[in-house]
Amino acid sequence: MPKRKPSDKLPVIERIWHVLGLEGNGRMTVYIQDVVDAIDYCNQKDGKKRSAANPANFMKDIIRKDSASENWPSSLSALRMGGRQRVGMKRVFEFRPYDQDQTEPFPNIHMPKPGMEPVILQSLSMPLASKALGRRDESWLVQTVVSLHVLEHHLARTCTPEMKELVHLQTGVKLGNNSEVDGLFRAIIGQDNQREHVLVTCEAKQEGQRILEHQVVEQISSAYKSVMDSVPEDELRIVSIVPVAIKAIPPHGDIYVVVFDAWSPEDALADESAVKDLTVASEGLYRLNPPVPGIGFKPKRPRKKRSP
Repeated sequence: MPKRKPSDKLPVIERIWHVLGLEGNGRMTVYIQDVVDAIDYCNQKDGKKRSAANPANFMKDIIRKDSASENWPSSLSALRMGGRQRVGMKRVFEFRPYDQDQTEPFPNIHMPKPGMEPVILQSLSMPLASKALGRRDESWLVQTVVSLHVLEHHLARTCTPEMKELVHLQTGVKLGNNSEVDGLFRAIIGQDNQREHVLVTCEAKQEGQRILEHQVVEQISSAYKSVMDSVPEDELRIVSIVPVAIKAIPPHGDIYVVVFDAWSPEDALADESAVKDLTVASEGLYRLNPPVPGIGFKPKRPRKKRSP
């Protein structure tokens, strides 16, 4: 396989790191102006024409793919220094030292484990016309998961018997901090007359895209605040928030599901400096049969005959 061409962003990241070091105050947070200044500096130095039109997405383009670690300067990797995207307050990203057992800048930890056997789920109930329009994007992945009750199947296998119902509420929910929840669900838990409501957030990633924990965490808070602002508490009182992530896995049409431990409303509203880490509660791999186009599966299409 040919070696991947180094990203033009690597010198920009190194320039930002150098400038923050010159400040001498230990600042790790990188803001929009830092990115713009570094891009201008690097363009003047090497004559390239990097665009500074959308600095807020500078880090998103680096970390979103499974190959994210290849898009980070080796000089920073040697220092065991990685990074994470930040949103809001004109932030772009922050430099972060490796964890003790970390071996690369962006470890792709939320993936099917070796030896994880897929559970077969039918897709016969999906209309052929819908499958023919299948595409490789997050909305289609969520639509497929909802249509085939993939989350219900996983939660019924892995959760305690107290979960009584799971209902899909919305797809592609835009939130106030420029983030988005790909799918929003409500679950009912409890026994007899002691039933309570749980908010379930769902982050969706197509094949080749990484499940990013900071995105999942940001969605917990934003989704809970959005529901609080929109629905009176006497109609929908949320006792906890369960974050879920799903990912399409090629080549057989698999869907990887990871469910994290529930967060309390207090956890969701905690100050940014006190936000807790995600903890995996359960994982599963589900193989759609027949495979669904766009969900980790690309069917061979007949070649069109050329006109004479």
